[in-house]
Amino acid sequence: MEEDDSALSSHALSHLQNVGEADILVGIPCYNNVLTASYVISQVVKGLDTYFPGMRSVIFVSDGNSADGTLTAVRTVHLPSEVNLIPAVYLGISGKGSAVKAVFEAAKCLNVKAVALVDSDLRSITPEWMNLLVTPALSGTGLVVPLYNRRKYDGTITNQLCYPVTASLYGKNVRQPIGGDFGLSIELVESLLESSMWRIRDVRMFGVDIFETHTALAEMFEVKQAFLGIKEHEPKDPVSHLGSMFREVVGTMFTCIEKYETAWKETHGISDVDQVGEEKHVNMQKPLPIDPQSLMTAYAKGFDTYLPLYKYVLSHDVLSEFEKLRNLEKTPFSFPPEAWAKSVYTFIAKFHRTVVPSERGGLLEALRILWLGRLASFAEETLELNPEKTEEKIVEQARTFVALKPFLLDVY
Repeated sequence: MEEDDSALSSHALSHLQNVGEADILVGIPCYNNVLTASYVISQVVKGLDTYFPGMRSVIFVSDGNSADGTLTAVRTVHLPSEVNLIPAVYLGISGKGSAVKAVFEAAKCLNVKAVALVDSDLRSITPEWMNLLVTPALSGTGLVVPLYNRRKYDGTITNQLCYPVTASLYGKNVRQPIGGDFGLSIELVESLLESSMWRIRDVRMFGVDIFETHTALAEMFEVKQAFLGIKEHEPKDPVSHLGSMFREVVGTMFTCIEKYETAWKETHGISDVDQVGEEKHVNMQKPLPIDPQSLMTAYAKGFDTYLPLYKYVLSHDVLSEFEKLRNLEKTPFSFPPEAWAKSVYTFIAKFHRTVVPSERGGLLEALRILWLGRLASFAEETLELNPEKTEEKIVEQARTFVALKPFLLDVY
């Protein structure tokens, strides 16, 4: 737990006081993004000037004390408009969540009507994103989540965990619950700022996106999805680069599930959410490289490490499915969606009944190993499929999670 201190520095507060009030705030969480941050700002400015010419707009770059000259580059950006640019280093734990909290506090200081958040590593952002994210938020929508054309095998935590769990629990088919590029009403921002969840370290890091989405859904804010087109950003390898992100995102999601238990237990079935913009049919670039063999090897090694925990947590029938996968010579390498859904739901329930932080951490790491196995199986299933057919597989898996929600209610 961390103290719920302000993430705004006195320097940032001084700039905000000079601005006074505004209508729209666009927050850009930033850390070592010197190659892309200025481009993102230029596209945001064009969007604000094009779609909201009569409104007072502010761009707040919330930086984690970048060491690559990002803030220096940002300060030299020429804004040929009335948009105010405030670059500032946030306070507190180094992480995206702290950066977002500073944005939200800035929004409250400026008494804005709507907030947009866009990532600083984007190469595909266009001015239209501002219209799609901000306009619904100005009109009463609590949260606008992105709907991207993503490259095949991008978004592995989203596709295998956050999407199916979020959709099945809250009954809303929100495809990109941790997309990061959001539009928010000031009412949702104020509700988020009041949450005790900021005291959780993972929320101050990569857990912040799933916290925003689960809070909006649980508190019955209207949620819409915006067609943003291609998302081109810095991809990460699931074996070597996503360990800490997995623990922060999934740990936050499981904590939200505890906090909002009443909301999701009363929800049944699933429905689509309204969409804004037009679906963009584009030829995607080459799929992200994925190596099923390295995933299988990491899974087999990790499974042996956590076997005692799996025997303690999982049912015998599910465990026997996983033990078959330890034989790397077995082909095809198959990890059925039903077994995956039951495993995730069992870990959610066990996390709920576990209070010791270190033991919760062990559960998350053990689940991460199973996730690598599910990824390996999914890669084997879809290597020869085009992006559209691969997406169908992801949606089918989410339906499996929805169908098995009674299993979660039983074990929880």
